[in-house]
Amino acid sequence: MARILLIHGAWGDATGWGRIVPRLTAAGHSVEAIDLPGHGRSCVPPETVGQPDYVAHVEQRLLAGPPAMLVAHSMGGIVAAQVASRCPDHVTSCVFVAALLPRDGDSLLGLIRQQDTDGIQGSIRPGPKPGTTELDPDTAAETLFQDADPVTARKALAAMGPQSNRAQKDPAIVGPGFASVPRAYVFCEADRVVTPALQRKMVAATPCDVTFSLSSGHVPQLTQPEALTEVLLGLATA
Repeated sequence: MARILLIHGAWGDATGWGRIVPRLTAAGHSVEAIDLPGHGRSCVPPETVGQPDYVAHVEQRLLAGPPAMLVAHSMGGIVAAQVASRCPDHVTSCVFVAALLPRDGDSLLGLIRQQDTDGIQGSIRPGPKPGTTELDPDTAAETLFQDADPVTARKALAAMGPQSNRAQKDPAIVGPGFASVPRAYVFCEADRVVTPALQRKMVAATPCDVTFSLSSGHVPQLTQPEALTEVLLGLATA
């Protein structure tokens, strides 16, 4: 049995893993989907948090139990890489799902701006509090969930909340410990948020031990949960 921690992306929360958690649990694994500070059930005001707060929270959850596999989606990859670099002996592996895979000093915005397309940028608007942004539900679905059915896309967007500006700008602190952690990357070939070209560019800069490819958009945990679960189960039992 493996211990698995799931880390969501920008504007998201733990409920985004709702189709993955029961599948992994049914296979006998211990699974926790984490709400980052300022997201989901967290009581922390989102405008107050940055990457160090995300990292400290995930590190605290990681060290509360035995070594775990970190599975990160989108922005969550920046968090997972930093946590793994700080606690390499407590991370069995890192799995990046259409995720940002940073080198030391990279930020979310810095990586996203390397793309040739606007991606989700055109759907971002000021959030309810200064220092935050949110997604325009009228335009974001076509970028985030173009391969989801309308009901799934609508529910997923409704669950998304404000995102800290600072967390998008903070540089990642990725220490040498990250090099010793086994890494896997799941390419999402129809992704319009983190494009396949950027995904491959990041993996070329930070090679992973194994890679997989899904024909999905940005959120395979919603649109291809069976296929993603199969990948994760194989890694958890390797």
